[in-house]
Amino acid sequence: MRVDLVREKPNENGAVRGRVFVDGVFFGYSLENAAYMFPNGNYNLYGKKSPKFNANKVYIEVPGRSNIMFHGGNTIKDTTGCVLVAAERDGDTVKGDQSAFLFDVVNTAGSEGEPVGLVVRNDNTKIFISLGLLGAVGAFFFLKK
Repeated sequence: MRVDLVREKPNENGAVRGRVFVDGVFFGYSLENAAYMFPNGNYNLYGKKSPKFNANKVYIEVPGRSNIMFHGGNTIKDTTGCVLVAAERDGDTVKGDQSAFLFDVVNTAGSEGEPVGLVVRNDNTKIFISLGLLGAVGAFFFLKK
């Protein structure tokens, strides 16, 4: 199973908004604090009970860091390195904690012996759209000559 965290560019407030997908299907919105976020890349995921939250959470194996997980919250003040995962987003605020649902999905896959990975990347959609338009304009000019 693959979980994707697709990040947007950090804004002036230090919020990094994003989206979470499970096997290519939209799962929820994410929010991170730019001052504490971990690098883009590939990571292993596993579920376990969090002593801090006294609830099951999905942990992200980030080299050199500990206790990085998906959990609930509303603003970047609610996270120092973890990823908030929620059902709704309004600007730099999220609500509707989805971390228990994500735990169920990841834990089920893991208990069935399926490896569970996280791919963290930037949202390049706007770049692809711009390149597509630029290519179309270039083709148009090429055809006109």
